[in-house]
Amino acid sequence: MSGGLTTGMSRSNTGSMPPNGAMSGADPTPGRAEAAAVTTHDADLHLMTDQGITLRKMRDANRYAVFMLPPDVGTVRIMSRTVRPVSMVGACADDRRPRGVLVRHIKLFEGTVARHIVMHLAQKAPAGWHDGFYAPRPEPCRWTDGGALLHLGPRNPGRLGVLCLEVLAGGPYRVAPEGCPKAVPPEAEKPVSQ
Repeated sequence: MSGGLTTGMSRSNTGSMPPNGAMSGADPTPGRAEAAAVTTHDADLHLMTDQGITLRKMRDANRYAVFMLPPDVGTVRIMSRTVRPVSMVGACADDRRPRGVLVRHIKLFEGTVARHIVMHLAQKAPAGWHDGFYAPRPEPCRWTDGGALLHLGPRNPGRLGVLCLEVLAGGPYRVAPEGCPKAVPPEAEKPVSQ
């Protein structure tokens, strides 16, 4: 047919089609392209204060996420997207815990004073940090679960602070395509009582 759509197959070669009916050279797993289109390495990293205020990053610099802290904020949660290692392509571990970002160093600057915060590296993991879930690196670091608690310690009253998180890894994270409602994680779904 002239001007029509051609498939590149003729009657004489239909016997050489793969047994599953897929065209030779075509991706036999439908949806793989769509799956690739709905993942991101952007962790949507931000802080949540104990008053419920969201603090967005000022900038990224040499693997550090930099945040401005209002005075008198003593505790924040490190919030991010999450992924479960078991759901990653080529996963070799049956780990179903949500993994946010991998954090090594945490520094708090107030005026001319700089402090290292190491509570996330304690032997027993604080709330929101994965116990026994370290990266394969010689230096100490720990994964968040997408909402990791971070106590900042004593603050200088009335002073702004700058919090720097060294993020070594994260993602890829699955995200809902534009125009689609956000997916509800399976653990958040509750059965409807009748």
